[in-house]
Amino acid sequence: MQTKQEDFHALAERVDRELAMVKELPEDSRRKAMELKKAVEAFHAHALRQLVRTFRESDAGKELLLKAVEDPAVYAMFLMHGIIKPDLFTRVAAVLEEVRPYMRSHGGDVELVKVEGETVYVRLQGACSGCSLSAVTLKNGVEEAIKARLPEIAYVVMVEDEVASGYLPPHAADPAGALEQNGWLQGPAIRELEEGRPLRFAREEGDILVVRIEGKVMAFRNQCPHMGMPLDGGFVDGSVMTCPWHGFRFDLSTGECMTAPHVQLEPFPVRVEDRRIWIRLG
Repeated sequence: MQTKQEDFHALAERVDRELAMVKELPEDSRRKAMELKKAVEAFHAHALRQLVRTFRESDAGKELLLKAVEDPAVYAMFLMHGIIKPDLFTRVAAVLEEVRPYMRSHGGDVELVKVEGETVYVRLQGACSGCSLSAVTLKNGVEEAIKARLPEIAYVVMVEDEVASGYLPPHAADPAGALEQNGWLQGPAIRELEEGRPLRFAREEGDILVVRIEGKVMAFRNQCPHMGMPLDGGFVDGSVMTCPWHGFRFDLSTGECMTAPHVQLEPFPVRVEDRRIWIRLG
């Protein structure tokens, strides 16, 4: 017997499969099918908004609405129709998804590091990383796309490897003392970190989830971006973690959410020195 979570994923996968088949149709047929899709979605969006307005007319209705949104399927549907507004980090991530094919066609990629106020911090990867044309690529591609779609963003900053999320090799040059002086927090020993098994790392500065996937050490804020609940204690299958509260699934190798589009875990810079993990929160 399938669970609600399995039903949700099966339905979502079916939608993806059918949409992929529609995109393979001849142009005229594809256009008609996509227009039908838009019409059906517009009808659903109208009905959902009417339903939300009705719920909001009473305190009891508001309570029921908040409870309903805890279901991943309801949350994803509200998000898709714009009834729930994604946070700024999520909206920036969505813009980067739009420019990523262009970046990859030129042998590069872009990673969203963090969003602070009206500033977005990104890291260029692949052919774009470290080359003399990196700033031009950022200016003409990523920065223009972000500012065009998100006018509240005033600055787009390209960060160097030192402050980017992800893994740095164990033989990094900085000694432990220099790391602490530069804002790095000393985490657990590398031997404490089992492959594919997240480890909670609590500090006054924040609660962190550290994980090693295929030898790569990653660190994320121990907080599900859905409702802000802690992720430690969630079920892990391979590189996929399921939030223990509302069932949202995350790919721990990238931090991307597999349940709701354009939702990501918040990553932190990571490096390994003297067999110990170091993390920087900002």
